[in-house]
Amino acid sequence: MHRVGGYRPGTGDLKDMEIFLIVLGIAVGGAATYAYMSGRTAQQQVPAPKQPEQESPRNLRDPLTDALELIDHGVVVIDGRGAEIFRNSAAAVVADARDGRSLVESRVQELVVEALDGRTKRSTVELFGPPARFFEVSAFPVKIGSGNGALAMIEDRTEFRRTETIRRDFVANISHELKSPIGALGLLAETLGDEEDPELRQRLAGRMVSETSRAARTIDDLLELSRIEFGEDAEFADLEVAAVVAEAVGRIQNAADQAGVEVSAAGENGLLISGDRRQLTSAIYNLLENSVKYSDSGSGVEVGFTEDSNRRVVEIVVADQGIGIPRRDLDRVFERFYRVDPARSRNTGGTGLGLAIVRHVAANHGGKVSASSVEGQGSRFVLNLPMRVTPSAELSETGGVQ
Repeated sequence: MHRVGGYRPGTGDLKDMEIFLIVLGIAVGGAATYAYMSGRTAQQQVPAPKQPEQESPRNLRDPLTDALELIDHGVVVIDGRGAEIFRNSAAAVVADARDGRSLVESRVQELVVEALDGRTKRSTVELFGPPARFFEVSAFPVKIGSGNGALAMIEDRTEFRRTETIRRDFVANISHELKSPIGALGLLAETLGDEEDPELRQRLAGRMVSETSRAARTIDDLLELSRIEFGEDAEFADLEVAAVVAEAVGRIQNAADQAGVEVSAAGENGLLISGDRRQLTSAIYNLLENSVKYSDSGSGVEVGFTEDSNRRVVEIVVADQGIGIPRRDLDRVFERFYRVDPARSRNTGGTGLGLAIVRHVAANHGGKVSASSVEGQGSRFVLNLPMRVTPSAELSETGGVQ
């Protein structure tokens, strides 16, 4: 399926114009060279002395052709008869596709017809996937020698759309997350001002403290996420995994005791990784906090760590016996503000940013995080981080003397 939308000028217009001018240079340069060579042939009536070998029109176009091969846009040039005279590699991939991208090639052919009639056209093709992808197809009339031709360009806008969606959702979510406690504070303050019962005033004051803490936690998590995303103040050093895990467990212990959830840790001693202690402790803490919040009283949360020498990673696993995560939500739990159970998350003080922090910490350390779950039985989060390679291990791999 595909949907065609209207043209909206964007940041890609300047880039499109640069590509247009390059391809126009190819067309005009090639045509001029061809005309020049043809004129010389017509003027020759008798064999001329052998001249030094001249550079062919194809060679004259090679630098520009090579430039077009390096860009991400697909570029197609059509002459006035409708014959294709150039297609770069990016456009060739689309033409040869045997999936939904064949719809993009069909749109190229449709817009080329319009361009040969002197009209500039743009169209968006949406492929619903999964995963969903978005392509913008443009076609422009151009002059090729003394005749008309057409230039078509194909741009993959999938990442741009994804980024725009994330930005839009982020603004909407942060507005909602801060508006709720601030609005509640206003109502509570108004009620408190008119209330004379000391006991009720005390309860209202307690609610105000709770809402203020909720807003402060959201802001603190946003600042933490921003700091981690940009790698600010990151200090990488050799760290013992057991010590980092123990620090995270110590931080969550009070909350776990209040929830009636037992947290235990076990793993291989002496495992070393290279990383930022603050970031890694924060990541493990957020995994533990998420498991504790979504576990029932009397259940347990386990954190284990081991070395996978085949994949050259240290694997840190946090497993709980909580409510679990629906399969449809597993791919989204690491997004900012995404909550499987919004009501429970707000009741437990969750900001929806903890797992997003974990994902960015993993990326900063060249690792990754994943989740698996069975509803009603619990969830399992796996944080994989690159092993620290010791000098003796490097010598062993290369056959050196240890």
